[in-house]
Amino acid sequence: MSTENKHEYSEKSEQIIHDDVDNKDVYKQQHSEETGLHESDAALANAPWKYKVVALVTALMLPVGSHFSGAALGAMKASLKSELMISNTRYGVLSSSVSIINTIFPILGGYFIDMFGTVWGTLVINFMILLGSLLTAIAAHIGSFALMVVGQVVFGIGSGLIVTMQESLLSKWFRTKYLALAIGMQLSISRLSTFLGTLVSNPIAEHMDNWVWAFWLALIFCAFSIIMNLVYAYVLHHLQGEIMSKSEVMRIKAKKTVHVKSIFRFPDYFWHIILIEFIFAAVWTVHQSVATELVQIHFGTAQKLAAYKASVSQVVPIVATPVLGFIIDFLGQRVKILLLSAVFFIVSCGLLGWTMVEPIAGMILYSFSLAFGPITMITSIGMILPSEYIGTGLGLFKSANNIGSSILDIVVGIVQDNTENQLYTNVMIVFIVLGSLGFLIIVGLWFTQRIYLKNLLELSRKKRQERMAEINDNELHLTKQGLDSLSDQNILRRKYVYVAIYIFFGIVAWVLFFVFAVTGKVTF
Repeated sequence: MSTENKHEYSEKSEQIIHDDVDNKDVYKQQHSEETGLHESDAALANAPWKYKVVALVTALMLPVGSHFSGAALGAMKASLKSELMISNTRYGVLSSSVSIINTIFPILGGYFIDMFGTVWGTLVINFMILLGSLLTAIAAHIGSFALMVVGQVVFGIGSGLIVTMQESLLSKWFRTKYLALAIGMQLSISRLSTFLGTLVSNPIAEHMDNWVWAFWLALIFCAFSIIMNLVYAYVLHHLQGEIMSKSEVMRIKAKKTVHVKSIFRFPDYFWHIILIEFIFAAVWTVHQSVATELVQIHFGTAQKLAAYKASVSQVVPIVATPVLGFIIDFLGQRVKILLLSAVFFIVSCGLLGWTMVEPIAGMILYSFSLAFGPITMITSIGMILPSEYIGTGLGLFKSANNIGSSILDIVVGIVQDNTENQLYTNVMIVFIVLGSLGFLIIVGLWFTQRIYLKNLLELSRKKRQERMAEINDNELHLTKQGLDSLSDQNILRRKYVYVAIYIFFGIVAWVLFFVFAVTGKVTF
């Protein structure tokens, strides 16, 4: 439609509203048909920018409390071990309590998002985060390891789902334009929350002369997220009501064509990204969890100062991810940036594990890895999967994250407990081996996407937007006909193998968790 025609259409639409209130539904229907808005999730990418800005600003605040609370647990590792009288392996069980439950729930949550949307679901999930944080604080207060595990499991259900919902929401709205920038801002806010949790937990405990206060502060931040969630829900409900009637909502839900069996239609390169996430999310998460104690033990630093130095690892992602998102939106090169992330991680582990170079240097290199890696993988999934399945895809992505983290959390605890003087030397060897393996797999992804996606993940802005607009319009066309947007993909036998391997490692994570949660065994 030309600019003149659009202007004429707008004037006519406004005249309908002002001259005849009874014809407002006619305007809504015309507007919906003109923009494609609300016909499917693919249409969100074509929505007016005033709606996109509201979605962006409010969604960024949803998981602040979750990230702060999760970081506080890692920063207080030494105090937890001392006060609860637990080993490194038992701490690994406690830390993996958050991730173990999210080996399953993000997949269900992602599917729920694709089917029913995110507005009120986010409220329920944030209330679970608040409840889990409350139970954790009470457990710390009374010195109960068992209750703290329960609290972390409840907290983990919420924390995994809220991030999946947030990333899915942003991916649906911004997949054709500025997706990397939106995800970069999301990651920046997440890292800022984690940075604050790592930075202030020990000082607040020291200032209040009570280590439990770190967890009470985390509870306050979780309450803040609920307030932001209420604002988010109100605004989106208000905006939806302006342009869509209840009958339209029911009609659209009836046209949803999301099928569980379609995960077997997900392309090979999607599962390639899942494998990379499985490895790197594990090493990133566990590295962050042990960072404070690593600096304490290897460099002989006091706990409070060690926490400050460990928190530096969150600084670069706070600043760099929005800038990097802007760069990726213009230049592309997602896989090459992911390769750089792997290199930064390997070098940082070498510095922190075998040298006495100021630990801040190693933490900064680690933080570059943390900045470069996630944004490339999350935005790639938003591009390669249909909008109707982005929630499910990101659920699988987040679940792979937690499967890897759950396994490695416990493995690292076992390795450290079986190392002389509980040093981190062998732990860093594990990190470097996994990082090197991940690097080789990323090289494989570069070749895979070049062959099957015609180098889509590496394309610069103009060519990529043309390709994505074509892909998005095709999905919208299929959805309007009530067809599955993956109906043209065949179900091949190897896809069953991918899912079987995925399930196998999920079972391994649960077995390890229950074995060491119950027995507390730390020796081979």
